Amino acid sequence: MRSSKGGRGRQAAPKEAQTSVCYCDGTRELGSVEVFCSQCLKWFHGRCLKEYNELKQSGVPFMICYSFTCKQCRPLAEEWKAKKADLVHMCVTVFATLSAEQLKENGKLSADAVPQDHTYLSLQDTVIPYMDKNWYMLTSLKQRKDWQATLGPTLLKEKNMFVQHDDDDDLFALAEKNLALLGPMHEAVKQMGKRQAPERENREPRELPPIEGPKTRGASKRRHAETPVPGKKQKIAAEYTSTATPDGAQVDIPYCKDGYRYFLTEKDPNVPDDPNWNPNNPTAYVIPSYSHRVLNSETMHLSANDRAYQLSIVGNTITGFEGYAMARASHGVSKGTWYFEVNFDEQPEDSHIRIGWSQFLAPIQACVGYNKFSYGWRSKHGTKFHDAKGKKYYTGGFKRGDTLGCLIHFPIDKKTLLPPNQPSETYLPPSYKNGTLINFKSNIFLEIHEDAAKLPKTYKKCLIEFFHNGKSCGKAYENIYRGNYFPSVSIFKNATITLNLGPKYKHLPPGASSIHLRAQEIQCEQALSDMLYLVSNDEVVLNYPAVKKEIKEEDME
Repeated sequence: MRSSKGGRGRQAAPKEAQTSVCYCDGTRELGSVEVFCSQCLKWFHGRCLKEYNELKQSGVPFMICYSFTCKQCRPLAEEWKAKKADLVHMCVTVFATLSAEQLKENGKLSADAVPQDHTYLSLQDTVIPYMDKNWYMLTSLKQRKDWQATLGPTLLKEKNMFVQHDDDDDLFALAEKNLALLGPMHEAVKQMGKRQAPERENREPRELPPIEGPKTRGASKRRHAETPVPGKKQKIAAEYTSTATPDGAQVDIPYCKDGYRYFLTEKDPNVPDDPNWNPNNPTAYVIPSYSHRVLNSETMHLSANDRAYQLSIVGNTITGFEGYAMARASHGVSKGTWYFEVNFDEQPEDSHIRIGWSQFLAPIQACVGYNKFSYGWRSKHGTKFHDAKGKKYYTGGFKRGDTLGCLIHFPIDKKTLLPPNQPSETYLPPSYKNGTLINFKSNIFLEIHEDAAKLPKTYKKCLIEFFHNGKSCGKAYENIYRGNYFPSVSIFKNATITLNLGPKYKHLPPGASSIHLRAQEIQCEQALSDMLYLVSNDEVVLNYPAVKKEIKEEDME
């Protein structure tokens, strides 16, 4: 038998809070441990359960990953089965628990009265610390190191369950205001993680290709199966991408993720070859990392591997996909005054973008301005964002057809053209000669791990400024965190932009340098950084067999 709602042979979950619950014929006790019977659709107090004493002690309020049958529906004994809770299921429990605590403090927690407003919670200040402290009470899954960075994008994908504050990216709330309805049978809970199919009435009929070859039995079915369905998500390889070397050769390069960066390398001609190297038996020899150097591109472009894999990129044109995802340029800046532009090409309904500057430690599966290492400007409302906090900046925002400018300024000494009173490590690119060499698809890469354990100091008298169709919107940020900043853009849904990295701009501000010049400049800086490393670590380099041999020959002469 199939019921009209709720699935096969099963009633639908109640849409209103029940007045009488449990064996004790009591009332709902929001904020305490309660379970929901999947048969009679009634709530039961954890303290009133006949079996499962451990549930009374280890259960958490508003848990949703379980199935329960009460003793009234299963006379032999109660039946309880726990299920694994992933990140989004944990968030439902945490948001409901913290919202209930906040409503209780304000005297508004009730199973009968529904709050008129959403209860917004800060991810950084409230949600993440709570989940970090109670992780293994919420799930049996192992805690990942990068789960905090993926929390915001995960919530954005579940629009039926969570809502984000318009003016502050750090604030989220449950879409369901009535906490008494939250449970394993809630419709939004059942739909979490599922992709909604496109509407059939708007779908154009597919044109099937002609059947080639012999018309054997099943040819028509194979033709249907081999033709991709519009709107159906195809499998995406997210481990690596392809890029061109300076000489035009195509190589596969791993995506940067989880704090790891990957740089294509070449043999450093300043370090002699080791005579012990045997190309016929490479596994018997470990190549010293300082014997190679980073192979930098001579032109400024979008980074092939320091971007979200789901973005569609053709040249410097980017099209988004679903939630926020970021792309960065290939070269960063840490001194001087630099400028680039963004052309807003396409803006489908409900899509928007953010532009600005970010360091590598800003997560690419998020938006510009999501953490302390990026500064952004959003098209929606013209709000500026840093560390997931939005502030009013430019009323009205920007839209399709607009040209947006991004400027960053670091103070320099006019005589030396360098940042005043700062060591070279603060403005020269890292050498990376102390990294780890890896062989990936027959190419040698440097693997570098960067950690945000210590927050850097701020630059004084520095600023970030945005421009709308050539008109300055005013200073957006001052005294930003020290580091190497890359031109960045993040896209929500399937908007399309084109990154203009120079040399021709519509509106180049006076005194600013085109960002494309940075590509040539960094060639010299990288060589200087590598030489400083070799000189500073001469004891290590001198132990290199080939170098020791050359020194002995020179001494004999």
